Amino acid sequence: MNMHSSPRLQRPLRIGESGFTLIELLIVIVIIGILAGITIPASKGILTKANKMAAQNDALQLKNAIAAYFTEYRKYPVKNPGPDNSTPRPSDSELMDILLAADSEAGRGGLNPRQIPFYTGAKAKPAGNGKYRKGVRSTNNGGGELWDPWAEYYRVNMDTDYNNRIPSPSFVDDVPFIAQGVIVWSAGPDMNDNDSIDNITTW
Repeated sequence: MNMHSSPRLQRPLRIGESGFTLIELLIVIVIIGILAGITIPASKGILTKANKMAAQNDALQLKNAIAAYFTEYRKYPVKNPGPDNSTPRPSDSELMDILLAADSEAGRGGLNPRQIPFYTGAKAKPAGNGKYRKGVRSTNNGGGELWDPWAEYYRVNMDTDYNNRIPSPSFVDDVPFIAQGVIVWSAGPDMNDNDSIDNITTW
């Protein structure tokens, strides 16, 4: 007599016997689809709001850094300054090397001879195609560039002819001048200055 019983063969479950029915599976899939449709747009809205807040903070910090530079040196951090106009200067290395106290701007002939760091910020993240986003891309000489959350430079206008006003940027239609010494803005998510609805401004 064989004492070892052979293992029982299990037949596959049939729909309706146990587990999920086809209708239940379809209901679950529909619910998951509805939840995804709700949460994905909401998360995009939260990210856009966070980026706008970050851009506003960086733009104000840049404006304050330029104002602090002016207080220290009694001039604006501009090479070959001329009469100001509505054409903005970018927050590229020409401006940021001065504010970050790069070695090239130290000493005699430099625009930050005392090497005072007027701006400090988070490290920028690569965005592809030679661009960065959300912070400072530092260089080996201590300088760098400042990028907004949408991988563009901030725009800067300064009162380089010292008449206590700045010509308004091209997207400002209601007033020809802004009575400030420095203004900074970002073109926002659409990266278009002239479409002012999402521009991030400091005035």
